[in-house]
Amino acid sequence: MTQCLACGGSTKTRREKHYRYTECGLPNVIIEDAVRVTTCERCGETYTSLPAIEPLHRQIAAAVIRKKGRLAPAEIRFLRKWLGWSGADFAKCTGTKPETVSRWENGKALMGPQADRLLRVLVAKETPVMEYSVDVLAQVAADDGPATPVRVELEKGPKGWKFRRGPALVTGT
Repeated sequence: MTQCLACGGSTKTRREKHYRYTECGLPNVIIEDAVRVTTCERCGETYTSLPAIEPLHRQIAAAVIRKKGRLAPAEIRFLRKWLGWSGADFAKCTGTKPETVSRWENGKALMGPQADRLLRVLVAKETPVMEYSVDVLAQVAADDGPATPVRVELEKGPKGWKFRRGPALVTGT
């Protein structure tokens, strides 16, 4: 960029050696020698350029789930958003209420160890939200009836195992 988008003035770009990446929602993320900051010489407007944002966020998420101890509220929010879930969807997944997720993310309540582990496993598996229904997970949490085994029929295809045609899952044995 050679001209400021705000005022049209000339700009200078520099490579930031230790950039504190607070825009991700976490206070302690430092990016070393990869961020370009462009500043307008006339009005002082700044523009930040981060390369490969998706892989960057994947690495941040991987670092967060490896930490020892409880997840901090900002880490819970970051991981939930990284998974692509709203607070309501995450509440359904964990069998809690949206208000509970809000309390976890605002530091008004501690996330329990089971929910903490579930969130870390979901992030570690990198399972996109589109691959399963949050509503199905909510039904599991709501079902108080006795557990019955599910009948699963599979067949070996040229690309590996797959569900057979017709009903993939039939309850009972």
